[in-house]
Amino acid sequence: MNLADESGTDVEIYRRYGDDSVYVDSRTGAPERLVELLDDIGTTRHTDGPYTWRQLPVDGHTEDEIRQSATGALVMLATAGFRVNLDPQLFDRATHEALLAHAADMREHYRKQDAARSPRPAQSAAAPGTAVGGKRR
Repeated sequence: MNLADESGTDVEIYRRYGDDSVYVDSRTGAPERLVELLDDIGTTRHTDGPYTWRQLPVDGHTEDEIRQSATGALVMLATAGFRVNLDPQLFDRATHEALLAHAADMREHYRKQDAARSPRPAQSAAAPGTAVGGKRR
């Protein structure tokens, strides 16, 4: 059992006391979509006997870059619909706000794109001054 299983989340992103590594535990039996997303965000897989875990790369990165990476992972995983817990010490507010704003911009862009592709509703043949449904105003 790992921390994600114990916490009832899909993913836990944390540091162990006295360790600079950033651990990324996913629940036992995680769906393939989650595993692929963990690969896409750059986690590396490690094994030791029966234990398997993932880590975000930290070597050669500043503490700010590590927090940005961890917060980016949080947003990407949560946006994909997974329950994620991020150690508060790894949270970067500016990155979080920027990524959420970007996601909102993308949703609006795709909404407008879909609306432009959709056929327009037919105009009512009602006479001027007549509400749709035939009733006079």
